[in-house]
Amino acid sequence: MIFIIMSTLEGLIKKTLLQEQKFHEISNEITFDFDLYHDEYGHTQQRKWRHGSEHKISDFDIVKLLKQASDEIVYNIIDGNIRHKRRFIVSREKGDNLNLVIDPEKIESTYWNLIVITVMKKSDFTVGKGQLQIFV
Repeated sequence: MIFIIMSTLEGLIKKTLLQEQKFHEISNEITFDFDLYHDEYGHTQQRKWRHGSEHKISDFDIVKLLKQASDEIVYNIIDGNIRHKRRFIVSREKGDNLNLVIDPEKIESTYWNLIVITVMKKSDFTVGKGQLQIFV
């Protein structure tokens, strides 16, 4: 019994080290470019002001949260947790409780478009069953 546990632990450590190595090899080549395009008069304007004028969600807030989550996003792409067209959530747990619903588009194995579908400031944001949520 102890051998099985030690063997499993050893396997997990090796897997983690390989993932770390892969992450560091890939992360040196990764850049995050932010191209913020939205309809100034439609859905985007409604979402920005959905919590009242004192709680506007700005482009700066969105970019800041994505930058803070960038390492976790990369780890989850490497691990296969983020897949083409499978939406995931990035959430800030404290402060403004900003949540981003993201629709990832895999262009190439090392090139992804992360399309922010909607934004919301809510502390008890609900995700779908089995949906990935990255906390910052």
